[in-house]
Amino acid sequence: MGLMDYIPNMMTRIARNLKRIPPWLTLLLLAPVLGELVSGHQSPLEFINPLNFVILSLPYGFGALICRELVVRWKKGWLSLLVLGMAYGIYEEAIVVHSIFNPQWSELGALANYGYFGGVNWTWGELMIHFHALISIGASVGLVQLMYPERQHQRWLGNKGLIACFVGILLWVPVMAVIMMLSKEWAAPPLGWYLLSWFAVFVLGYVAYRLPAQSLHFVGRIPARPVWFFFLGLINMFAFFFTVFLTADYSTPPLVVTALMLLVIDGVTLWLALRWSGNGYGWDGRHYFALFAGFLAFFIFFSIDKDFEKWQGSAIIGLIAIIALWYLGRFVARHVRLQKEGRQSIRADSS
Repeated sequence: MGLMDYIPNMMTRIARNLKRIPPWLTLLLLAPVLGELVSGHQSPLEFINPLNFVILSLPYGFGALICRELVVRWKKGWLSLLVLGMAYGIYEEAIVVHSIFNPQWSELGALANYGYFGGVNWTWGELMIHFHALISIGASVGLVQLMYPERQHQRWLGNKGLIACFVGILLWVPVMAVIMMLSKEWAAPPLGWYLLSWFAVFVLGYVAYRLPAQSLHFVGRIPARPVWFFFLGLINMFAFFFTVFLTADYSTPPLVVTALMLLVIDGVTLWLALRWSGNGYGWDGRHYFALFAGFLAFFIFFSIDKDFEKWQGSAIIGLIAIIALWYLGRFVARHVRLQKEGRQSIRADSS
């Protein structure tokens, strides 16, 4: 059996076994994989370290499960999930690790000299909220729901499970405080900004709760082809990250202009996604899978490129991600086709 025969057979076996795994467990594990591993934030060896995984990675899963369960229990839509993803981004970066407030944060690079003003790393904050809303929460929840289409609108956790996720993510604050103190990365956040961050998390949660499930009017438009949504996601990530780091490298334009440019990038992306999908009424699983795949393609490309400079095994993760997305894309397309055939059959029988 050749490699091209072995890989599809292996993915088929994995898909069959996946049905035996509860969807909440898949999301619990996939969220840190996307947020820390596929994104290139951690190397494979760092990620599989058990202590490192529990402390740094697993809370991604708690956050994704909380956001997903609240949306289902409140009977809301994808806009509410996006707002909760923004709340999660503020929680992690402002409340847990304080990276939004720490001008000495080790990952800032040139942003430490350009994006810091009034006690806040503004461009870094926008970058991280953007990343967590679209990848840590949006892509994680969206892809797992595509894996379990028959359970997409069901609760995946009982009340005890949801409470356990809240407890786990709240414990992240003191645990990370101790770790950062030991590693000498601790920096006390400005009290006013810190309290405002808690307020922002609760406000965004309330906004997500109040948003109607279908907050936009119906538009009867044939959606654009899925490939356009893929390029939309890919270009969004390229534009966002390159705007942040290129402006930081050259320290121009003024900070407020860069901050507005980032808002415009996401605003245009949202407008195009809504226009091409008929305000979200016309697209199906193929379209939002393509959008998620586009977001992730940016990180997959750089995870492979990174190993050309220094081998860490990130290219292997990138290749596995490509294969997994390719197979999931085929699964989603097949499921959509069967749904359409089923509806056509029902119409034919009723006529």
